[in-house]
Amino acid sequence: MNNRISICILLCLAILASGQAAAQQTYGTKVRSGDSDVGLPLSTFSAFVGLPAQSNTYVSYWDINANNVYDDQDVAYLQFGSAAVVGSRFVQANDIRLTGWGSYLAGSYVKPADTDMGQPLIVAPPNLPSAGFVNFYYLNVAGSAGYDLGDPVYLKVLSPALSVGVGTNDIRITANAGFPAGSKVSLSDSDAGKQLTLFKTIPVFPAATQNNGGPFPAPGRTPIAQLAFYNANGNTNPAGFPIYDDGDVVYFDIEPGTAFINPIVSPNDIRLY
Repeated sequence: MNNRISICILLCLAILASGQAAAQQTYGTKVRSGDSDVGLPLSTFSAFVGLPAQSNTYVSYWDINANNVYDDQDVAYLQFGSAAVVGSRFVQANDIRLTGWGSYLAGSYVKPADTDMGQPLIVAPPNLPSAGFVNFYYLNVAGSAGYDLGDPVYLKVLSPALSVGVGTNDIRITANAGFPAGSKVSLSDSDAGKQLTLFKTIPVFPAATQNNGGPFPAPGRTPIAQLAFYNANGNTNPAGFPIYDDGDVVYFDIEPGTAFINPIVSPNDIRLY
């Protein structure tokens, strides 16, 4: 009987692990020339859609084991328009699961009836001195001058303050080293410790954002990528700004330069759905 119980427990753990590692079919895939979504118009997250604005974008996590530390058990989410107030952040509709949980795959969007709706979230990272390192990075595998189609992308969530390498529990945004998008890095993984290049500049004053979990660029700095969405239903607020809601899909939009005017889906963009 004990052996049967042990086998059952192991099977359950295996199923849970596979759910956490698996990703939706398109999540973390890069747009290539000729793809059907090339040329779709993209909208930026507006600062004028309700309060708080949708442009407030944060990485947060559900502390499943309640140890107040981001670890391999926790589920990370990308949130738009969440309040930057301790104790006031929860899983809400249209959040993006950056990692999977149970039957919900990495890259899936939270729906109102989902079982993680309303779960309390903690901003990432929860402790200093790593606050300024929450950000999107790429691994320059080709050694070229910049980011290209073959470079895998990571989200650093919790890493030592002086590290710019792939760290434990960082999240693979694209598949790499045999691991799928949405998987977390373990110390023994072949890509662990590899040096990374920053997509967006770390804020000048990390202390100002350490409680936000917001990896997005400080004023006056030029990003080489942005989060943007395809407004599938075309709805806008009274001021005419696009609203991100059910049915819309988010891209990590690679847009070099300073003028982010009329962005479109283009090769090397990354699908976050």
